[in-house]
Amino acid sequence: MSSFLKFLVSSGDANSSRRHKHPYYPQTVVVPNYAPNTLQLPMVLGAFGGAVALLMVAVVAVGKRVNKRLTWKDGGVLSWFTLCGFLHCFFEGYYVLNHATLAGKQDIFAQLWKEYALSDSRYMTSDPFMLCIEALTVLTWGPLSFLAAFAIIKGNTSMRHITQTIVSIGHLYGVALYFGTCFFQEKFRGISYSRPETLYYWVYYAGMNAPWVIVPAILLFQSTRTIRQSLSVLDKVKSMKGDSTSSSGSSIYSGKAESIRSFDGSSESKSSSRKADRESKREPSRDSRDGGEKSRRDRVAEQQAAYFRGDDGRPESIAESKYENWEDSRADAREQLRKKKTVRRE
Repeated sequence: MSSFLKFLVSSGDANSSRRHKHPYYPQTVVVPNYAPNTLQLPMVLGAFGGAVALLMVAVVAVGKRVNKRLTWKDGGVLSWFTLCGFLHCFFEGYYVLNHATLAGKQDIFAQLWKEYALSDSRYMTSDPFMLCIEALTVLTWGPLSFLAAFAIIKGNTSMRHITQTIVSIGHLYGVALYFGTCFFQEKFRGISYSRPETLYYWVYYAGMNAPWVIVPAILLFQSTRTIRQSLSVLDKVKSMKGDSTSSSGSSIYSGKAESIRSFDGSSESKSSSRKADRESKREPSRDSRDGGEKSRRDRVAEQQAAYFRGDDGRPESIAESKYENWEDSRADAREQLRKKKTVRRE
């Protein structure tokens, strides 16, 4: 009986050692169906990095062909969002779909995930937090990254900065949660998910996630500054429009009415002097002509007064334009009358 119990204990220890035989931390974590990678790390990284670099260069080339005004700075932002869209939708989407069987797969994406999991073993254990944050990334930040890249190519500034702001905030929030959960697990529970080697902690865990802190912070600052400048210009336009509409009746019409009064006063003085000359010379033909001119001037003055009283319901810009045309016609009429008088005197 005792030998049978020893056999059960020894078999249980053997199964436990086989179950925990993996390179991940903590060493007691269970990684079912783990199989080591079959490809060398430089080959895996070279194939994946080459494909991503080729995709980014191709997208920037297409962007410059479609949008001739695309600068190299915008091309860099375009390549960044292309990289984010590809990683979020395809690489991280692969993890969400295959997280349960990831440890035993040998395709290139699976081997990359198993290599990165040396810095965070939660990817090998179907951790609920990792599944939630990665699913959110796949469904939101991935498509929005592609939308931001499309807006940059099309030169749609408003769509570009709206999506750029949203995606940048999402990246910063996700990285804060990612680092925060690891920090508090290690500080308060003494659990570390990364191997202690410098390569895995500082290069994989810290270094590979650092771009999603630095670049989104820069892009968020850029978009915030652009949106703030645009809104300040819009506020100035609205204030100028409000001031012009509120002071239109007093500023424009008062100035025009003053010029009309001065013009009418000068014309009346001139007409009175001309009338005295005509009475002294007693020329009935000129009297009839002056009477016709006076009646025509009265009609024009009445039309002008109607415009500035707003009787015709025209807007301010049309009334002002009509006044300028009226002044031009009056000047032309005076010039023609002066020429006729000069010819007749000769």
